[in-house]
Amino acid sequence: MTTRPILKACACLVDARGRLLVFDHPADGGMQLPKGTVEPGEAPEDAVRRELLEESGIAYDGELQALGTMDRHCDAGIEGNARAHPQLWHLYLMRSHAPLPERFDHVAVGSPEEDGLVFRFRWLAPDEAPEGFASPYLRVIERVRAALVSSQPLSSG
Repeated sequence: MTTRPILKACACLVDARGRLLVFDHPADGGMQLPKGTVEPGEAPEDAVRRELLEESGIAYDGELQALGTMDRHCDAGIEGNARAHPQLWHLYLMRSHAPLPERFDHVAVGSPEEDGLVFRFRWLAPDEAPEGFASPYLRVIERVRAALVSSQPLSSG
């Protein structure tokens, strides 16, 4: 029996300085990016905006740059999951032009497992070593950094 992957949407919000929005998840004991399950009948593009709002309080209505998908096997006991299962993450680069605080806390909403948890947000600089992230998030960070490097204009000199 083949289990269909659970679809996830991951928000990769970067600021004008190329820093990536990350947070400390108190229940999972590690650093993460805003991410969550794509609901039945929901487009991944809509899910990524909803998840960013629920987990950070940021309403993003700008352009989404698809960074592709990523397969992940999720073990039982990880991220509140009772059973091991495959996941398919849809990754979206989002560029914030609005000024956002250097650090902020947000009380999560929208998910029975996370309602009421306080997520502590900060920015991960482009040259900062990503510490405290589980392997799938490290893969996402690599993909975001590669996309940012490839989209930078060439300097003349």
